[in-house]
Amino acid sequence: MITRRHTFATLAASTIAAPAGLRAQSTVNWLAYSYVPAATLAPARVFQEIIERIAKETSSGFQIKYHLGGSLSIKVTDITTAVGDNVVQLADDGFQQGNVPITGILRLPMLITNAQEFEKVLAIMKPYVERAYDKRGAVLLSTYYFPVQIAWSSKKLTSLDELKGQKIRATSPEQIEFLKRFGANGLTVGAPEVPSALERGVVDGVLTANAGGGKIWKDLLKYCYEIPLNYFEGNVIANKEAYAKLPANYRDVLTKAVVDLSPKITRMLADEESEEKAKRKAEGMVQTTATPAEIKLGAERMASYWDDWAKTKGAETQEALKKVREVLGR
Repeated sequence: MITRRHTFATLAASTIAAPAGLRAQSTVNWLAYSYVPAATLAPARVFQEIIERIAKETSSGFQIKYHLGGSLSIKVTDITTAVGDNVVQLADDGFQQGNVPITGILRLPMLITNAQEFEKVLAIMKPYVERAYDKRGAVLLSTYYFPVQIAWSSKKLTSLDELKGQKIRATSPEQIEFLKRFGANGLTVGAPEVPSALERGVVDGVLTANAGGGKIWKDLLKYCYEIPLNYFEGNVIANKEAYAKLPANYRDVLTKAVVDLSPKITRMLADEESEEKAKRKAEGMVQTTATPAEIKLGAERMASYWDDWAKTKGAETQEALKKVREVLGR
């Protein structure tokens, strides 16, 4: 049986191997991979900018070849492992929870409800996430994040109570638990199948952002209920050994380019979210903002789940969650 590790090793050998005697004299060549499937999306556009800046500032001595999600035989859920195994040296990692479970704190429904809170929590979580990636053979260089995910439906949805009885497409077990606690049925449906699922009534709605599914599936949805469920973050990571072996000036250029430019992804996504929200309103989408009381109720009903979830992940996750809840007052 060909193992996943064997497949990664074969891919690595076929894409980055070079004669040992030439490596010291040749340009440094890295492979970069992303979970993002399209070059037009903000993370891909900025990642390409990062790569171009690195090439320019090293006089083309440090070359990075960027691959979009799906273009290599690496599942997006395996990106952490691919970087740790040095199959690719640099990556944009967005589906890392299976390999770096502690990052799930950042996505717990109703725990973090606005961007200011996310920034506070990110500062607390950074050393925990860095250690977790280090154990997987990777270095965390930067983190960016998408706008908060909210609820959408083809049926009336203007309050928490109106989630009851609805069939809503979710993207994580944590989101499904939130829906369950408010009487909705959470279903897992792949993104390509969402339109047909909405048309056939398999699902009534979805959990997504304006700049995400809200833009893609808008014609099949009538209501947007802005309850701040959770954020989705992306982590720019590098293989630990390859990063350490880089010439010091190249390592500095790489690190600075990532740290300087990756926040631009967050800003671009936030701008797009505002633009898409305005478009949906002009098109007649019924948009309702959750009240402070509804947000408080959502957090209160999910609080016991946050603790139960953390217990399954170990003592360090429990410690990190405790610090996060203290700073948020939840």
